[in-house]
Amino acid sequence: MSHPTTRIVACGETAASRLAPYEKRISGNFEICRCVGKLIAAWDRPEFIEAAAARHMRDDDYVVGVEHRGQFRAYPLWITDNYHMINDNLAGDPILFSTCERCQSGSAFIRRLDGKTVSFSAIGMYNASLTMVNRRRGSKGEKPSTWLHYEGVAIHGPRTGQFLEQLPAFHMVWRDWVALHPETDVMLPTKDPHHRDGRHGHGREEYFSRPGMDPPLAKTITGRFDCRYAENEMVLGVNVDAGLKAYPRLEVARQGGVVNDVLGDLRLVVFGGPKPGQCAMAAYLREAGGQTLTFESLPDGFRDLETGSLWTIEGRAVDGPLAGSRLTPVRWQYVRYHAWVYPHPDTALYLSDLGMPTYPEFPACAEVQALREPLESLAALGAEVRFSNVILDLRLPQEATHGVCVQVGDDRLNLYRFSSAAAAQDYVELEGAWFCWPFDAKLARRRAHRAGRFVLESDPLETYAEPTQTVRFPDNQIPWSGLVNDAERAAAWAEGVQPEPVEGRRFVALAQHLKASGIDVVEVAYLPASQLRVGARSGVAATIEGDRFAIYRCVSKEAAEQVEQDVPQAFRVGEWVFRSIPVLMYQDPHYEMGQLPDKKIEWSPLVEDARLHKIIAAYDAS
Repeated sequence: MSHPTTRIVACGETAASRLAPYEKRISGNFEICRCVGKLIAAWDRPEFIEAAAARHMRDDDYVVGVEHRGQFRAYPLWITDNYHMINDNLAGDPILFSTCERCQSGSAFIRRLDGKTVSFSAIGMYNASLTMVNRRRGSKGEKPSTWLHYEGVAIHGPRTGQFLEQLPAFHMVWRDWVALHPETDVMLPTKDPHHRDGRHGHGREEYFSRPGMDPPLAKTITGRFDCRYAENEMVLGVNVDAGLKAYPRLEVARQGGVVNDVLGDLRLVVFGGPKPGQCAMAAYLREAGGQTLTFESLPDGFRDLETGSLWTIEGRAVDGPLAGSRLTPVRWQYVRYHAWVYPHPDTALYLSDLGMPTYPEFPACAEVQALREPLESLAALGAEVRFSNVILDLRLPQEATHGVCVQVGDDRLNLYRFSSAAAAQDYVELEGAWFCWPFDAKLARRRAHRAGRFVLESDPLETYAEPTQTVRFPDNQIPWSGLVNDAERAAAWAEGVQPEPVEGRRFVALAQHLKASGIDVVEVAYLPASQLRVGARSGVAATIEGDRFAIYRCVSKEAAEQVEQDVPQAFRVGEWVFRSIPVLMYQDPHYEMGQLPDKKIEWSPLVEDARLHKIIAAYDAS
């Protein structure tokens, strides 16, 4: 099978000239101790295992899939975000996989310069994006250059303006990548004493497109703040000699998952999905079979109108007259908006011109059908309910099975269906807050109301006081929707939903039981999905008697037993596992880098506290 490259799409001096000029003074605003930074700068000894034997993977793990010369590989971000640079080899070629949890990036390159293999290491931040350097070769090697990590372009040093050869990389959840390529292999957790648990540490506090740019990143921006789009929204950025443009995932979704566009002299197509809940995006020249194609989205792929051929997100024609053909990939980067726009301040921004459909004229998809009952109830109130987008699988709350974003009047709301009324009630009482230490112990708190197993959540655009989404307005200044914040209006739409009793074990009820028993519990918030162990259905972080814990609720007692064995300093009660996660586990507690030896960590004595175990067991048996 031939290997598609990006060489046909010119990317050279013109594309390089559009990058923000390098200002050495600004580059020095991000400071981190070298002795600590080297712990997360790179990993040069990656190991892999075939998909069928990958017991360390959850179906919903966020991965980036790469193909090279007919071989397929997946990089789980919960592993790679602890290092940023993975110097690898695939199909006989040296490969670099670069990633950053702050930018939500994941890109792949051939790591050769002038025909010679080189290795890369992360070095710092510039224009709110991670930078890397090519390591010096030998005592007389050239001076290293500084590169923008996700675009593979040198921005300072002797290689300034040079681009690495890039490989298309596809962001998706593990189950979707395996469904496309069951023959894939996947990276194993590293055998690194400084990162003994890949699901806990430097990269683990992130979740997909979470809001908030760290203040140390903002200090590296060379220009003015860009307020055209939310900094955390994911975009597909294209910077080639023909033009410079960003395609927000949300805007592509509003176009049905396909944008047929022209960029300079290039006729290109941007794909998203193809299923509404999938996060994958890609860009290609829309030319094949000697003609320019026009695409539309289908539930299982993309169809060109000229020949009726069916294409995948990877640009392969799998059915129809053009079966066996491949589209030429345009060099793309998939990152958060802030990571794209500050290195590319003059970028054009694609915005959909389609209006929002009004209920019941919503898209005919499973996500909408699963929420039909509360949607009908909202519409029955007489308000105009408009469809914005399906909420991505990677952004769904724990134990939520479906979700859509809707507009009711001037209010933006998220509507979720949970696996049970108990899970839905937990989400409401915990205000949907995520534990994102050290950024925030309870990030992204929102007001919500439950009806049965459905939750309507207010998600106002005016939540943060500035474009980095770091300074949040006081709660009483945020325009929460009256559909959740006003008891009478909330009860009105809830009346039309089949009631369902709250039955089963809940995190909030557990915390209340502990408090009633004289045990202090605060800062209860959901763990990011990447922190959930294999066998856990959900999890929260909590501070118990001043000690921080991760609490997993597992799918069975057998699964809980396995989780207890897999993590240090933990105890199990039924399907619950409590794990001590002290703040001072790492050499650098703020960035959680360099896990200390177990004997130097002050584990919580509550792990061995028989009274606490008895109190939890009493709740579990109730």
